Amino acid sequence: MPDADRRTFVLVHGAWHGAWVWRDVLPRLRALGHEATALTLTGLGERRHLGNGSLDLETHIEDLVTHIEMEDLRDITLVGWSYGGMVITGGLARVPERISRLVYLDAFMPEDGKALVDYIPEDQRWSLEAFKEQNMPLPPIPLSIFGVTDPHIVAFIEPRLAAQPWRTFYQPVKAMKSRPNIPVSYVVCTGYAIST
Repeated sequence: MPDADRRTFVLVHGAWHGAWVWRDVLPRLRALGHEATALTLTGLGERRHLGNGSLDLETHIEDLVTHIEMEDLRDITLVGWSYGGMVITGGLARVPERISRLVYLDAFMPEDGKALVDYIPEDQRWSLEAFKEQNMPLPPIPLSIFGVTDPHIVAFIEPRLAAQPWRTFYQPVKAMKSRPNIPVSYVVCTGYAIST
């Protein structure tokens, strides 16, 4: 692959998951000649033992920024899946000079000052509010809601899911007032329909 076509990907997982969710994606990107990394956000995945009641969106943005800085990554294609869209939006505001493009993979694409919960219909927030009021983390959504029923996939995913710190859904993101002139892609997944 010509150097001009090589990219550096940083992959940010969604709520309740960890970097493990990219286990099949990372080797494929690397096999194509790209550099690819994924981080696990504090309190989730193999870092779930670090969870506490104070974890919030800013903690996860700091996880991303620290990962980028410690690995000295530049000219990054930053990919956020689902909740990861909140994280990459905040990361762009902190280190815009290191990011060359954004990919929102069926992700939240928030405006400055908006929290993830602001994008959930009010009549569906009641279950989140109950956990917030009790200062309890949010349990994972059942995989069947997303149409994930293959027993092998379920057996891989379910034991790895971790409760999501509720503050991550309620803290507003500090986004750039105007995005830098970089390509932004949005990938919509259409193979499932969430029912309430």
